Amino acid sequence: MSHSRIGKRSATMTHLLDTNAWLRVIARPDELSSAARRLMNQRGILPFALSAISIWEVTLKARKRKLELLPTTDRWLESALNRSLVQVLPIDAVIARLANELPGAFHEDPADRFIAATALQLNLAVITSDPKILAYNAVRSIW
Repeated sequence: MSHSRIGKRSATMTHLLDTNAWLRVIARPDELSSAARRLMNQRGILPFALSAISIWEVTLKARKRKLELLPTTDRWLESALNRSLVQVLPIDAVIARLANELPGAFHEDPADRFIAATALQLNLAVITSDPKILAYNAVRSIW
């Protein structure tokens, strides 16, 4: 019997970590904002949602040697994803289309577009320090 939470959506999930927030939660929690730390300690708030695009983005940074994942990328991911902290959400056809049709003005970073589309489609607040996502009024964001 598998205990993986990948692809299964919890009914109580209300927040989506962007890639940088996820990295901070895993490796540098002291860099989280006070609001993000309060959320992590709030009863019943976990798991946080994590878009599958964040896994792509982290492994891309590792491949380009802009990020070191120790001891290996696979082991780092196994540890980072086997926590009750995050639940990976797939990119489905609706989210893929919405990423290209986001309402209002939004920048062109593909990963951020998928994260915003996921948040919009599933009514999740994004936990992010990214000023471009924080300024985007179509999704709720917290930092």
